[in-house]
Amino acid sequence: MDRSVQASQGSCARICAESPISPRPNLVWPANLSSKNKLPATGYGLPANREPGWKPEAGSHFMRIATLIFCSALLAATASSQTSPSSPSSEQQNQAGNPVASGQSTGDASQAAQNPLGTATGTAAKNGTSEAQKQTSTFDLGSASTAGTDQIVGEVRLMSGYSEINGDPTRSFHTPGANNLAEVNYFEDHRFLLTQRLQVLSSFRATDDASIDPEHDSLQKAYIRLYGPRDEVIVGDALVNYSRLSFNQNIKGLSTAFKIGDRWKLSDVAGVFIDRWGSLYKPFSALPGRPYESFVAGARLERKLFKDSTLGFNFSSSSDIVDSLPFADPGTAPEPARNRLGSIDSKFAFGRLRLDNEFAYAFTDFDIRSAEGCPTGCDSRSPQPLLGTQGDWGGRFEASYRYKRLNLRESYVRYEPNFASINARQISDLQDFSARASYDLTDWLLVDGTVRRSNNDLRQQLPFETTFWGPEAHFVLHDLSFYKRGTLELGYRHRDVQATDGSIDQFVRIPYAELGIPVGTTSFTIGYERDEAVDHKDATQTNNNGRVYAGVRGVFDLGGWHINPNARFELNRESHRPDLNNAVPDFALFYDSNRLDTVGIFIEAPKYAILELAYRDSSATIFALAGYSRPSYKASLTYKIRNDENTKFIFAFERNSNFYFTSPNYDERIWSGILVYRFGKRGQ
Repeated sequence: MDRSVQASQGSCARICAESPISPRPNLVWPANLSSKNKLPATGYGLPANREPGWKPEAGSHFMRIATLIFCSALLAATASSQTSPSSPSSEQQNQAGNPVASGQSTGDASQAAQNPLGTATGTAAKNGTSEAQKQTSTFDLGSASTAGTDQIVGEVRLMSGYSEINGDPTRSFHTPGANNLAEVNYFEDHRFLLTQRLQVLSSFRATDDASIDPEHDSLQKAYIRLYGPRDEVIVGDALVNYSRLSFNQNIKGLSTAFKIGDRWKLSDVAGVFIDRWGSLYKPFSALPGRPYESFVAGARLERKLFKDSTLGFNFSSSSDIVDSLPFADPGTAPEPARNRLGSIDSKFAFGRLRLDNEFAYAFTDFDIRSAEGCPTGCDSRSPQPLLGTQGDWGGRFEASYRYKRLNLRESYVRYEPNFASINARQISDLQDFSARASYDLTDWLLVDGTVRRSNNDLRQQLPFETTFWGPEAHFVLHDLSFYKRGTLELGYRHRDVQATDGSIDQFVRIPYAELGIPVGTTSFTIGYERDEAVDHKDATQTNNNGRVYAGVRGVFDLGGWHINPNARFELNRESHRPDLNNAVPDFALFYDSNRLDTVGIFIEAPKYAILELAYRDSSATIFALAGYSRPSYKASLTYKIRNDENTKFIFAFERNSNFYFTSPNYDERIWSGILVYRFGKRGQ
């Protein structure tokens, strides 16, 4: 059963983000284009069985018309009283949670454990940080300069577009024809009584484009928050984060937190988990694909021991409501569940040594539709949908130590086969250990080594055990003699997967090199990676991969013009070696090639206009007379009315094509015009 946690739509900062560069909120642009110009992802697509030309039902046209009239009236009423904040501020998070950067590398002991068994191992591309664009006024909320000050801000967004789909329309998720969108976002923060503050946030959307939202009229996000120096109460959407194994989930309900004295803190939550507000009162037939609605509850009691050291006691509960989805036979997907979990977590800091650990025990009924006893052949060592409540434990331990130039990190996790944490994560049947050491040998050389081992079948409940082994070594040279600002990274990765019954026997060797050369405000990157994969059980999976990539990124300020170009090229060539073990080897290698090209530019004039252009093409040539090419073109022109950041009109165009060697093609073109108006008074 799919239990992926969908983030609540929009946040205080995202609601007041800069204008979009694409005609649909769910379109992604290259990383160089400023993230302030993206709309939040809708988190919802079309039904899988949609017929070509599918349209939402016409029963809610009156609501859409009423919404558009309301937005237009609000726009006219507030135009005369518009205020323009004077000082810019940096973007930051709201009460829903803190943004977390994800630059994870395999084997980092400070990260949450990931299950490497049965998954492909890849190398994450290194992305530079986009430069913040100069602004004359913003509506960023709750920043350091405005926290604790009265403010009322809002946004009205109106969009009208047209989608043209040629070729095979089933390959496109866009809705053909004319489409419209209206959004109203509102945020208020003001003093309440003497020491408290009151926040109100709401986000409402109306659209007739199902590719944006299957609901015609929807409440995207809403909450009321009352908070002060020692307490907090949230009614509505809230991100509850107690510990890694107990509770980390968006809920709709009541969440509170209170400080007791100087060392104790009590938090509790009760509500429901569902993907959207509309799923609370609309049937499954109206919103196909939504998950079970669940009653959730939890609590955390935290004790501060001494500086940077805490001890926490957590409780988490989740019960799926079987009636929230159509009837299905027990044992068939999706399977509802009832989960109760308790955990103890602690963090300690002793000088250079830091420890972070947690132990949890869970009781779970993996299919609450039937718990009358397990039929013959039931094995209580693994999750059984007809067995009733099954208990099991999970734990993690992490440590880090730094002394002068030496940095050590270690992580160990173990999740038993019947362990489940529905309100946090559902890793089970995994044991993972990793250790990492970094040392600055000289002022110009850093040495880094990692080792990682993972395995499953912790209770011998599977036919065989699968083991993953992955050592790594990295050498980073900086302050190069021929160019002080350059960096050269050399490394080697090894991946080995074995099964105890001999059914799996494969390894991959991955040496690589990457050179980074900054020149002024421009950065050049070039790299090469060699993958040698050997599979002793399936010779067709034995191959050699050569991957080369190069990129350039620039940040220029020329007479008030802000220009940010970027380009990147990647080529991966795979040579198959099916006759590796033959007595007489076959030297005729067959190659598959994958290519990725991206080019983009962001241009902001001193006044009035912003232009953004992007091109991306992903293509492949496959030996068995197959392949594809997927070029994409996007353009956006933003006009600031009266040179005001808070009143903009955006014209956007997008074209996406898919050309296949052996199947029908399609080509889609999307035009849109978007009016964005922000109003209110931001804290000074």
